[in-house]
Amino acid sequence: MSRLPRIIGENRGRSIALVAVLALGQAAAAGVAAFATRDVFAAFRDDSAILPLLALAAVAAAGLAIALLRVGERVVAERVGQNYAASLRLKLFAHLTEMSARDVAARRNGGLAMRFVGDLAAVRGWVSLGIARLVSASIVLPVATGVLFLLNVNLGIAASIPIVLGLGVMILAGPRLGPAHKRLRSRRARLAADMSERIPHAPELRLLGRIRTEKAHLLRRTEKLIASAMARARGAAVLRAVPDVVSGFAAASLFLMALSSGVAAAEAAGALAAVGLMVQPMRDLAGVWDRHRAWVAARDKCEALLAAPKLKRAALQGRDPLENAPPPLRFAEVSAGALENVTVAASPGQKIAIVGGNGAGKSTLISLAAGLEQPRDGAVTLGGLPPSSLGAAERRRMITLVGVRSPILAGSLRRALIMGVAEQPGDEAILAEAEAFGLKEVIVRLGGLDGKLAEGGRNLSAGEVRRVLLTRAALSGSKLMLLDEPDDALDVEGPELVERLVRQSDATALIITHNLALARRMDTLWFIEDGRILETGSPADLLAGNGPAARFFAPRCAA
Repeated sequence: MSRLPRIIGENRGRSIALVAVLALGQAAAAGVAAFATRDVFAAFRDDSAILPLLALAAVAAAGLAIALLRVGERVVAERVGQNYAASLRLKLFAHLTEMSARDVAARRNGGLAMRFVGDLAAVRGWVSLGIARLVSASIVLPVATGVLFLLNVNLGIAASIPIVLGLGVMILAGPRLGPAHKRLRSRRARLAADMSERIPHAPELRLLGRIRTEKAHLLRRTEKLIASAMARARGAAVLRAVPDVVSGFAAASLFLMALSSGVAAAEAAGALAAVGLMVQPMRDLAGVWDRHRAWVAARDKCEALLAAPKLKRAALQGRDPLENAPPPLRFAEVSAGALENVTVAASPGQKIAIVGGNGAGKSTLISLAAGLEQPRDGAVTLGGLPPSSLGAAERRRMITLVGVRSPILAGSLRRALIMGVAEQPGDEAILAEAEAFGLKEVIVRLGGLDGKLAEGGRNLSAGEVRRVLLTRAALSGSKLMLLDEPDDALDVEGPELVERLVRQSDATALIITHNLALARRMDTLWFIEDGRILETGSPADLLAGNGPAARFFAPRCAA
């Protein structure tokens, strides 16, 4: 069963039905044009001086009706395609938010971007330019063929033979576009991933002397992309040329039949008009194959993303919400990532320094507490509940995370400071807290809280970005603070700022740090090595002893 939204869902089925009605109108207008054309040509043999005004008006009106109905069809079809692409976009994004942070981080940004740009463009194209035109052509072509037979059975047979053969060629040739689309899509995704990876670091790549190497790499990727694009374009062009060939053969076949069987010129002219009106629907069908092959390649990739496992959410309907108080946090025989069989607990309001070497599992512990990851084995509970089971409002109220990749979106400084804050404070409170965390100069430089921050806070220094995140945490009023190296990139007052943040709040706090001074200021220290917690206890006791934590900091103390 497909994980993608249903194309006819959310009232899109009604719009597709409207496309069918508009196509039926075009078919009827085509029939009127064909019969009116016959009547006009019949007047050439009539000795009467009276002009066939009604037939002439019918030809003009039919042409105008076809044009207006086709415009309406395209507009409705585009709306359906855009609506479906929007539904799929939201579903993909929602799915990403429910995946584990580890799984999302394992995917290349460029590849993910392709889901939301290139693949969704192909999806929209299939719905608005594929399905809609398929529906339209499936109505117009049979009706126009019926008009041919009503005009003259022999002429209908003569014109239908090349048309049917042409449609057969298109049906056989269309699937051959599939491999070309897959190669093109794959190479486009690789190039997008390479570019998104390199663009933010372009100046530093020049500093590293990598420009010639990287340009050569991108050129190779580009040449492969161009080759795939040309192969796809050739196949699509050949397919789109079939209707033009068919129209020529159908016209020749029709004239041959008319001349050999003595059919009246007026009937031949009407039949020719009907054939001419069938060319555009056939061209639309040729494009349908191209759109369908692109859709299949994009659909498979979107399906694969939606098939990626989501965090499991416990069914806790009807439960009471967590109290607005610091919750106990417990890890019971937890294994996840580098962590193996970890059992440890944080009491309500306790301030805990988490210390250990790189890759020991500290950040995994924080992610588990935040509900961004789930353990392979064991259980993590916050106030007795799995963190991932909390609703959006409850998470905002209870948990604040300052991580190494915490988001700062492009927009105002105010938004960056209060993002995720449950009860948004006034500007005076925001300014007071921001200045307390050393952002006064930033506020002045940007022109106040309405000043604009670039994507990821790129117009801030690394230390200023950290101060923004600490201010956000202070404004959150949450009851569980999870801080992953919060003093990273800060100057000498970094430890004091972090201590100020955790001490001014009654929240339970877990702080990953390599700073000895900051670790000493916490209530408890957890020392992690090789995925296991080797020591827990008072920082003063552990750091004064001869255990793993003291040995970890010994070289730093000596230095």
